[in-house]
Amino acid sequence: MSWRGELNKYLASAYKNWLIAKRNVFTLFELFFWPMISLLSIGLLTRFLQVGPDMVSFLLVGAIALTILQVAQIDVAYVLLFDMWSKSIKNTFIAPVESYHLVFGALVFGIVRGSFVFAILAVVSRYLFGFDFLAGGPLMVAIFLSGVFAVAAVIGMTVCISILTFGQKADVAAWSLSGLILLVSGIYYPVDVLPYALQVVAKAIPLTYFLEYYRSAYIPGSYNLALGATLAAAYLILGLILLQISIERARRTGILLRLSE
Repeated sequence: MSWRGELNKYLASAYKNWLIAKRNVFTLFELFFWPMISLLSIGLLTRFLQVGPDMVSFLLVGAIALTILQVAQIDVAYVLLFDMWSKSIKNTFIAPVESYHLVFGALVFGIVRGSFVFAILAVVSRYLFGFDFLAGGPLMVAIFLSGVFAVAAVIGMTVCISILTFGQKADVAAWSLSGLILLVSGIYYPVDVLPYALQVVAKAIPLTYFLEYYRSAYIPGSYNLALGATLAAAYLILGLILLQISIERARRTGILLRLSE
């Protein structure tokens, strides 16, 4: 198959998400309303508590990272969520595409939406709270966003695997997993304040390391970017393998048909 045909398989998944998004007015809430509410609530909290610039940067980096993560991961989860809700999930797997076409195609659209949200929040945080999100330089921003998008892809694939394994009730994972990430990865507080067991979990999450890396531009501290990147790559590969296994199992057990009735 030519490279154009292969590229079209990725773009088809991205285009599908685009069609769904532009027909659904509520997707505007994911781009404007909820991101702004999250940023403003944290930013105003820092004003109320009268915290210093270091704490402002710590909290706003976490707020923006969490928002981008939620926007991008839901696009990957939509690979199966919308089909499950419309009872047409079997049609997705009739097409001559593989699971990685679906995931990375949807991730492309998630990256576009997440980057758009990032640009908005970076501008708002600068003019309302005096926080320059680009102080670390373009390369640091690119590395940080790459890590966030990689974690978003892993969460999205986990949702898809849950749907293919447990059926319709698993769609709650689309919103609950990012909440678990919020708890243990140091979004609003350092991971060393957590109980030891949760610190161990935090060290297994790539986002923890990417947050430490980006915050080092504002608050000098140690970080292990190489470990974060290695974990992200390993989880992506493992996620793709498990997703393919889940698809094959769903075909054998008839879950695909039950989700399409």
